[in-house]
This record gives sequence, structure tokens and C-alpha cells, in this order.
Amino acid sequence: MTDILALPNKSILNKVNIGISIMLILFLIFGSGKNILELLFSFACFAIISNFFLIRQPVIFFTLTYHALQATVKVFYAEFNNTTLNSFTKYNVNADLAEVLRLSCTGLILMSLAIALFLPKHFFPTRTIRFNIKKLFIVYGGFILVELIARNIGQLGGIYQLVQKMAVIKWGILFLITYTSIQQKKNVYFISIILFEILVGILSYFSTFKSALFVAIISLLILGFHYFKIKLKYFIALVSISLLLIFTWQTIKEDYRMFLSAGERSQNVNVNFEDAYDKIFNLVKDNSSSAETTLDKTIDRISYIDFFAESVSYIPNEKPHTNGTVWLESVMHILKPRLFFPDKKSIDDSQKTMEFTGLLLADAEQGTSISLGYMAESYVDFGKYFFVIPIILLGLLIGWLFNKLFESKIDNLYCWAFSIPFYFQFYGFEMASEKVLGSIITYAIVVCTIVKFGKNQIKWLEK
Repeated sequence: MTDILALPNKSILNKVNIGISIMLILFLIFGSGKNILELLFSFACFAIISNFFLIRQPVIFFTLTYHALQATVKVFYAEFNNTTLNSFTKYNVNADLAEVLRLSCTGLILMSLAIALFLPKHFFPTRTIRFNIKKLFIVYGGFILVELIARNIGQLGGIYQLVQKMAVIKWGILFLITYTSIQQKKNVYFISIILFEILVGILSYFSTFKSALFVAIISLLILGFHYFKIKLKYFIALVSISLLLIFTWQTIKEDYRMFLSAGERSQNVNVNFEDAYDKIFNLVKDNSSSAETTLDKTIDRISYIDFFAESVSYIPNEKPHTNGTVWLESVMHILKPRLFFPDKKSIDDSQKTMEFTGLLLADAEQGTSISLGYMAESYVDFGKYFFVIPIILLGLLIGWLFNKLFESKIDNLYCWAFSIPFYFQFYGFEMASEKVLGSIITYAIVVCTIVKFGKNQIKWLEK
């Protein structure tokens, strides 16, 4: 059987490497010359993630690329503004964003190496699978129902965690619907789902409309490298739509969220659908924000190294390193599931961020949660030279779990479907260590249970 990675698609990596090299050279020649070392770290990070995962594991590629973007986007913006990266500090003028960028890229590169150690070298489609599209839509609807249930039992702790991890499997079903749409040349199937998710997601406090677009991009990457020939124009269209919606969202986000919460200091939607749609259309129509202001807001929203920089400035100058306490507490937190320990203390991310940065921030009482981020927490524990230890271990865990999934006795197509929701378990640089570990391990347990006991139910989806 033909090795998928030996096909001409692998030449794409050569083109990616050439593209990254050209961009780096252009920045070095025409840039400000004020962030050279940070640019080298940034491009090296993107190049390593691309070479390890773009073809072998697009889910991890997309996930870590977004983490890298959160760590590096400000240096590119600084270059366009002909200034230093450190001129974009938000709080303490002594915070060193440049140093933190280098630390972040180092951590992501070493995590990538750790993940790659376990990933399967080759993927072989074992058979051609034809799905019953009606069954896929029924199951997709079922998971939407599970998602609604999860939202309504959000205060029931451990039960919520399990139900919520089951609900995200709907994104794996969306992948199978996309596969079937391309296989049967009926793109209306997956386009209708994407539109539905965008329309519903617009009504959410956290702009969940992005989720469907991101899943669609990941799905096309997987299918394009491993199953079908997919034209570049589809990727361009999805990326363009995503950027347009994200930029638009940044211009109206504050006013729209205030309207959704009906003026309350909460993250809840307290208005009906019709009023919400009327409000968002009016905000978009009356929007007067300049392109520069919108870009500033978007860059500021994507970037997440400011609190890391503040922690480096604060620790150990004002407070000593915690010598592993933060990550140990994270491990102990997930070893005591709320389902069996209902009195387990809830974690206020903002309180932890204030403790290790010295900043005064809004917290849970003000309806806000501001996390320090898993990379910064590693620094708080182990300092500049040893912060990579838990990061490498996390990478080994992720790689091992993916390896076990693709070694299981189900078709690779299902493995890809189960791997897609991983993005939502490790969606950003801002995630706290206990949430990273808890989300990944809980989702792994759910998938393991389905794979072990639900093989016949999975095959029910096929014709």
C-alpha cells in the first residue's frame, strides 16, 4: 500500500520552508533591525512546528501554530511599526517581552520535539469508508443536545466535565461530514453545518463561531494530505472568512458583550436571539472603527505574553520561585475529580495571575477570569533554565496519547475524527496548567472508553 507521506504532497513542506525563509530574509533586510534575535526565534518556531506536524498531524500543527502566533505576533507588529518589541508592554515598563518571546519559542520547540517522538511515522488509509449522511446528521444533532445539557449543568462539577468532553466530539462528526461531502461531491452538507455554527456562535459571549471555521480548516488539511486532492482556493476562502469575522468581532466585541449580559458583570447571555441578531447587525452597520484601531485590538487579543513578562519581572525579584508547587497542585487537582470530591476548591485564575505578577486585575467576582498561562506557570515554578521540564513532559504525554489513539483497532479515519477535538483541550497559550492537564486527560478517558466499548456503534454510521 502506498505511504501517504511519500506522495507529492510532501513537497509542500519544501515550499513552506522556502516561504518561511523568504519571509525571514525580507524582515531582516527591510525590517527595523531592532528585533533580529526575536525574529530568528519566531521563524524557527514556526518552521519546526510546520515540518513536524503539517502533514503528519494537522491537528497538532494548527494547535501549536496558534500558540506560536500568540507568543510572537507582537514582534511582527513591532517590525511593521519600526519599533522594538518591548515598546508594546502593557503594564510594567520594565517587563521584557523580547526575553519572554525567546523563552516561549524555546518551550514550544522543545514541546514539539517531545510530541514528535511518539507520533506515528506513517498513516495508511486501511479501507474506503462510505458513511450514511443521514446518520451523521442525526449523531451531530445528538451531540448538540449533549452540548446544551452540558451548559445547563455547568454547576455540577465533575458531571459537567464528562458531559462537556462528550459534547466536543461533535467536531469529529463535522470532520466525517466534511469527508462525506467531498467523497460524494455534495459540499452543501458541510457548508450547511458551518453556516449553522456561525449563526449560532455569533450569539455566544465568547465568539464560538470561530470553532466551526477552525475545525473546517483542520479537516481540509487532514483530508487534503491523506485522502483527497483539495484545491488551494478552499483553504484561502476559509482563512479569509475567518479573518474577516475575527476582525469584525474585535470592533464590536465590547459593546456586544455588554448588550448580551444586559449590563451585568457576567459572561452570560441574558437576551433573546432576535434582539441579539438585531444588535449585532446594528453594531456592524454603525461601526466607525478605523482599520488601524481594529488591527491594534486584534493583535492585542491574540498576543498572550504580557503576563508571562510580568511574572519574569516580578519573580524572583519580589517573590521566590515556587519550586514545582504550581504544577504539583495542578496534578493533584486532576487526581481529585469533582465528581468524587464535590467540595474541591474552585480555582480563580485571576487570583493566581495577581499573585505571581503583582498586578491588580479583575477577578471572578467581577465576572472575569484572567489566567497566567501554562508556560508562565512553568517559569514561576522552575525559573528561566528549567521551566521547560514540565513543558517537555506535557509534550511527551500529548504525543503518547496520539500514538495510542492511532495504534487502536479502529480505522484511521475515526482516529482523525477523535483527534480533532484535541484542539479544544489545548486551545491557547493562556490556558492554566491544571486546565490543560484536566482537559486533555478527561477527553482522553472519554475517547478511550468509546474506542474500547463503542466499536459497533461507530460502525453504525457506515452504509
